[in-house]
Amino acid sequence: MLCPSCALLRLPQEILDEILSEVDLHRDLISFACVSKACFGLAIPRHSEYRVIRVRHALPEMWAHLARRADLARNVREVHLCERHNQRSSDRYPNSLIRAPSKGSAPEAGDLRIRNMCTALRHMERLRVFTWSCDITVPFLEPAESPAQETEILAALVGKPHLQHLALAGAFEAFPGRHNSIYPLWKLSNLKQLAISGRVWYKPTLTPLIKLMLKACPTLDSLRVPMELTLVCDSVLPQLRQVKIVMESGGTASLDKSWLMFLEKNKTLEDVSWFPVGHLPAGISADALPKLKRVHGGDSFLRALYVVPRAIETIDTPLEPAALIELDGFDGGHLKEATFGCVSADVYETLRRLGDLCPNLRCLSLPELTMPLDQWLDVFSRMPKLEVYSGPSLWAAVQGDLDQMHVAIMRMISRCTNLKQLDHHKYDYKRRDFNKIAMIREGEHGEHVRYEIRKAPPRDPLCTML
Repeated sequence: MLCPSCALLRLPQEILDEILSEVDLHRDLISFACVSKACFGLAIPRHSEYRVIRVRHALPEMWAHLARRADLARNVREVHLCERHNQRSSDRYPNSLIRAPSKGSAPEAGDLRIRNMCTALRHMERLRVFTWSCDITVPFLEPAESPAQETEILAALVGKPHLQHLALAGAFEAFPGRHNSIYPLWKLSNLKQLAISGRVWYKPTLTPLIKLMLKACPTLDSLRVPMELTLVCDSVLPQLRQVKIVMESGGTASLDKSWLMFLEKNKTLEDVSWFPVGHLPAGISADALPKLKRVHGGDSFLRALYVVPRAIETIDTPLEPAALIELDGFDGGHLKEATFGCVSADVYETLRRLGDLCPNLRCLSLPELTMPLDQWLDVFSRMPKLEVYSGPSLWAAVQGDLDQMHVAIMRMISRCTNLKQLDHHKYDYKRRDFNKIAMIREGEHGEHVRYEIRKAPPRDPLCTML
């Protein structure tokens, strides 16, 4: 164990600070801080509070602090600017070293706050992730109050050598009334993840600039774009693995042809989310999407995919299981995760058949269904590899009785020896998810099993926007 007299801690303070600056993850900093009091003093709060910033409010004192303290701001890896009502993740920002405002002091002007924010962002030389989401119905929510301020904030990101993940969602303006080519977003390059949501992005005047931006990102791994942005469909992104195509305002079936061309050209895709406007009667050719593993889509897209057999491992669809397993090319032996939006006809027989056809199913999510507990247990006994079941149906089967639910959980564990998690009946409206029942196996061979109730886990702000 490290002690105050060890060789590491005898290094100069500046060297120790530089070493800790190379540690990315908060949990690794906490592990280091737990070694000794000396390590605690080095890591907390100078480093532990300066890795991830996720804010929903203006916080002028925090931005002023980061603008003054370039030595602290330079270590920030992620910045997430969110709507006030967005509580899917916890707020995270430095506060231990911030001076409290004096009593009676006037609130900081908006322009000064934006200048401090831009200065702080420019200090963040190790910044890797930047996300900014605002309600599409209300333009210029905090932090920006005008198009000019929006541009100043994005301009502070230009030239960041480590910035690889960018997500913008909502009522952005892209410099209205000015020449769009000077908008700072187009100057970003070498991104690995890009998500742009909102009506501004598919304006005809912006399409050539977005195409140039994509060309400047040859290592792009994940992309979210409006479905109306069809003029980028001839782009070939050599390392693209994930794409999410989202309808923003509306369109006709002519959009489908363009995006089919995009999917056929990008052979590296593994994860596709798309709801075509119309039917795809010709299907998707056998040589398209050869690496596809994960799909989020409806009847039209799934039917087009399963014109030929495919080894798809994850499906998220509003369809019911019966509609999926009846597709000609469906091969349930590869399916590991499934989310269904409805189950209407003959619930018991449908789920039994799903279990028989998908023996490797590990994660299953279903809406609330009415079925006796014994039938549920019979269904789960046909899914021996099941690890996670999401949905409130088990609670409905025991009428919310806690004692009966305890018995149901233990009976389910005996049938699904790999079970790790179930949904609790309490819903967390802030996180927009159910609390979780986590299975804990103890003993040399995991023969002793107990469970505990945990809060709904926070969502990664970047993942929620991709």
